[in-house]
Amino acid sequence: MKLKIADSLIAGFGFGSTSGVITTLGMIVGLYSSSSDRLAIIGGIFTVSVADALSDALGEHISEESKENPLDADVRNITISTFLTKLIVGLSFVIPFVSLPVAHAVVVSIIYASLVLILLSLRIAKRTGQNRLEVVAEHLLVGFAVVIITFFLGKWVETAFSNNTV
Repeated sequence: MKLKIADSLIAGFGFGSTSGVITTLGMIVGLYSSSSDRLAIIGGIFTVSVADALSDALGEHISEESKENPLDADVRNITISTFLTKLIVGLSFVIPFVSLPVAHAVVVSIIYASLVLILLSLRIAKRTGQNRLEVVAEHLLVGFAVVIITFFLGKWVETAFSNNTV
């Protein structure tokens, strides 16, 4: 007998994983490029993981409730699965920062985030019948755009708000 997982659980897992990877990685790269401070990055990971997990779970909860005739189980499933997945995925980025030099931890985080996006993309492509390469490329493109944008944003913050200019 094959176990049928509710679509709302799958949706929450997919959203939470993707959002956890993209948000946390963007924050890591931005903080690293502006200060390279391990404590600031670890504090940022904890802060964004908790705050964004709660925010995204509430957003998914409200989105599901806004549908016509929502099922209580679906609302509950997507809320809980989004929160837990986002929290766990986000907090998992702390591991390299407590065990590696900061620069290496950033590289490991980028590789880890890429692998998570690839695995999620392959699962989506299989489930929907879409072209695997197109789905993977699309999602990695967004991930790499986040890395590039937040890197330069962090550099701008460093320049604009360094102690010499304030």
